[in-house]
Amino acid sequence: MKVVLLKQFTFLLFTALTLGLFASEDFAKEKLNQANELYEKGEYSEASKAYKSLLADGYFSADVHYNLGNSYYQLNQIAPAILHYEKALKLNPSHEDAAFNLILANEKTIDKIEAIPELFIYRWWKSIYNLFGMDTWAKWVVVFFFIALMGLLIYWIGTKLSLRKIGFYTFLTAFVLALFSWLMADRQKSKLNRIDYAIIMEPTVNINSSPSAGSSKLFVLHEGTKVKVEEVDEDWMNVSLPNGNKGWVKMEKLEVI
Repeated sequence: MKVVLLKQFTFLLFTALTLGLFASEDFAKEKLNQANELYEKGEYSEASKAYKSLLADGYFSADVHYNLGNSYYQLNQIAPAILHYEKALKLNPSHEDAAFNLILANEKTIDKIEAIPELFIYRWWKSIYNLFGMDTWAKWVVVFFFIALMGLLIYWIGTKLSLRKIGFYTFLTAFVLALFSWLMADRQKSKLNRIDYAIIMEPTVNINSSPSAGSSKLFVLHEGTKVKVEEVDEDWMNVSLPNGNKGWVKMEKLEVI
């Protein structure tokens, strides 16, 4: 009797959790559709609030950040637009629309900073792991692992030497690609959890020589400028620019990507 009751309780619990999950997803999709409708109507301020509400509810998506960036861009709020285009690209590096709109938004910023040229090998490596986001790389792991298993099966059951060779090399190639895809997925995951870059959010910000309000001012940055976070010291951040300049800025002056 106890076993039967336990099975029934487990079934009811599983059903409740499943229905709750589907209901939550349906609710998020409904809110997303409502936000999109507001944007299409030209109600950009209300649309931005709706997209922000989705993010606050934990519905993280490259498209939501992209649409929120578009809303801010239409409102001529360039710094938050750049922030959310960057967030969209962090989640999905291959999001072409976000990349294109980010270029348009950056053209409206004041600071035009020339980057120090990167080594070809570094640019090549970055372009490889930025081909896909974490989820897509993870899907490739599953695909290549399945192909590797099929190759191994062909190798085991093959009766002809040529067929066994095909199976072996299929297994070997797919296994290496699965391992490579796993490494790329892991790298993308670690990138999502790191605080690497931030966007200046205030019109004008002084960059100091040390984490102290009384320290000397090195240079000035303006809203929308992207900086690399080098170090955090209480409520200060040590940031650097693509041209090599470094300094300290109050955390409240910027938003982490």
